[in-house]
Order: sequence, then C-alpha cells, then structure tokens
Amino acid sequence: MVTPKLVQLYKNKVLSDSGTETLPLKRNDMIVGLNVILRVQNGASGNPHDAVTETTVEQGITKMEVRSGSAVFKSYSGEMNRKIATYRNGKLPGHIITGAVGGTWTGFNNPLTGWQHMTFPIDFCTKQDPYGNKTGVIMPAPLYDSLDLVIDTAFTVAATGIATGTVYADVYALTLPRMERVAMEGKRVLTETKKADYTSLATGDESFDLTLDSNRFLRHLYINAYETGIEEGVDITDLQLKVEGNNEIAGKWGIIQEQNALDCGLNFHKHYYMDTGDASTVHRSRVPSPRFNLSAGEAQTVPVYASKAGDQITVVNDNGEVYYLDVSSDVLPGMAILDFDRDGLMGNMQYCGVKDLDLVMTNGGADAAVQVLEQHVSKAWGY
Repeated sequence: MVTPKLVQLYKNKVLSDSGTETLPLKRNDMIVGLNVILRVQNGASGNPHDAVTETTVEQGITKMEVRSGSAVFKSYSGEMNRKIATYRNGKLPGHIITGAVGGTWTGFNNPLTGWQHMTFPIDFCTKQDPYGNKTGVIMPAPLYDSLDLVIDTAFTVAATGIATGTVYADVYALTLPRMERVAMEGKRVLTETKKADYTSLATGDESFDLTLDSNRFLRHLYINAYETGIEEGVDITDLQLKVEGNNEIAGKWGIIQEQNALDCGLNFHKHYYMDTGDASTVHRSRVPSPRFNLSAGEAQTVPVYASKAGDQITVVNDNGEVYYLDVSSDVLPGMAILDFDRDGLMGNMQYCGVKDLDLVMTNGGADAAVQVLEQHVSKAWGY
C-alpha cells in the first residue's frame, strides 16, 4: 500500500487585492486534492457587511482555476467552489466571517482580531473513492509540463472593507506517488467548469446546450440562482434535462434541492461574529431561505433581535452591541444539482457522446443571477 502525503506548497503567500495570481503547482506526484486557505484583514473601521454584497473572502475570489496551458480542469468563483465542496461533504468548508476592526492575526479561529478566512477545497477524486483506487479518477500531474493554480481577486479595499495588502494564501496538496507513464495515461480526471451565465426572466423556458464529447461523462450539473431578498425556487421554478429531445429528468427546484440535501447529509451552517457599532445591520446572507440563531456576544447583556426577507437578515441592536449570527439552511443555498452518480460508483453517469444534450430552466421571476457548471469525468488530456 502507498501512503498519501500532505504537502505544503505555499505558506503566507501574499496575493494582490485585485488582479490575477498564478501559483505553479508541484508535479512530482499525482494529486488527490488541494486545500487553498485564504485570509484577509478587515479595514480600520471594521467590516459591517451592511446592506451590500458581503465583503468576505469568498466574494473577493472572482475566479479560481487549475490549468495546464490551455487545458482547464477547474474553473469557478470562490462561492461556487465552496458550494460544490458543500455538496460533496455535507458541510460548508471552514470559515470565519467577522465585522471586527482589523488587528494582529493570531490564528484562524479568533474572530476578535478582525481577520476573515475561508477554505477552498479542490478535489480530483470523489468522496466515495477518495484516493482513486477503484475508479482511477485522480490528477496525474507528472504527465504535464506545467500545472498552475490561477486566482483572480477583486477585494473591496476600504476602511469598512478589506485592508490593502492583507490577502494571504496557504496551499496544501494531498498526493499519491507517481506511476509509470502508461498507467497514469489511463487515469481519468474530474473537472468542473462553467457552462453558462444567465439572468432570469419573469416567465418562459430557457434552454442551454450542454457539452458534447464522446470522451466525457456528465457526473454533476450545478445550477445556481441568486437574487437578494428572494426565496428559493422563485426565480427558477423547474429544471429539465433533455437527451436527444427526450425528457429524461424533470422536477421542481425545491424537490431537487431536498433530494440533494438527503444525498449529501446536509448540515449547513454559516457563522458571523459582528462588531459593527451600528444600531441595525442588514446581512445579504446569500442563503435564500435561511433559518438563523442570534445571540449577544462578548459579555453583552442587551438583547438583540432579527427579521428576514428572503436572504436579507436584519439584525437590530439598539446600541451597536456585539452579536453572533448562525445562519442555517435545510437545502444547499441557491443551488440545485442534477446528480448522475448518486452511489459514487460511476456506472450510471450521463454519456456526453450523444447528438443533443440540453438543460431547460423554467423562469418564475426576473433578475436572478444564474450560473450553470458541469462536472465531467473524462480521459486525461492536454499533455
């Protein structure tokens, strides 16, 4: 037997506040997965997250890719990366969201210092076969002349946002020893790439052509829909998959979400520590149908209370008291997944070597930002 190794590739790597960073990855061994941990310091007046798109690590990562030259294996926003990981593991990856004034960083688990962090898992093996021993799905990195992690950042630098020059990355790889070249050429890769961006309409159906390729199998199809203040299943009400014109899968948004939650054993919680100094804060939580628990923090005795409208959670604390907010959800927030490999054995995936493969969405409300991502299993390519 061989032993997986956890290798630290980058430690305290400084990234730009806004721009593109290319981090070369080691190609000595095959890669099971990457863990990218990013942290940022809040501004000198804190980070209130009030009635705006949250200034979090997740929202500051506009694109994260793993690529070798023109061959792109992973490509998604920070938010979509973490949603995919949540479906895989049933839990939102590690994070601290804090509104405290930025101070001296003392570690990942102290919100009082005003540093936010989030973990971005990039998996090349499935949860059911975590080392690729049964299915041969893994990243055969030694085959490639280059392999890069590319991160696009766009952080809001301000006294009430992120302090300039404080974006740091730690990158770890879980690896398995390389094999003979012929054996690695027989491996398959797990890819996730965006297929479409779309803005929902008030009514009607919208059809999207999915990738056709005789070397690929569609394992998961991720559909994300978000509009601030809007509940689940309002802007997109139904989904259909058509194979060569035949309706193979059809279901309401909410029913598909419920099945997704059962399949992954979902236990979704998003945590906030807030020290805003404001009497009222509106969190655009990006959880369309949230449940939440609210409590006073740091020896505060004045009670606080909250109300919600869609994903917007309004916290009222008359004298600006510190509070903790735990946001939970019965379904994966804003996302519905068509899963063609629910048992993880890869025997029932959707073959992409067909004449026509379409996703059809039914619109129920205008102005939602919709993304469609495909997860494929395919023969290794690009070397």
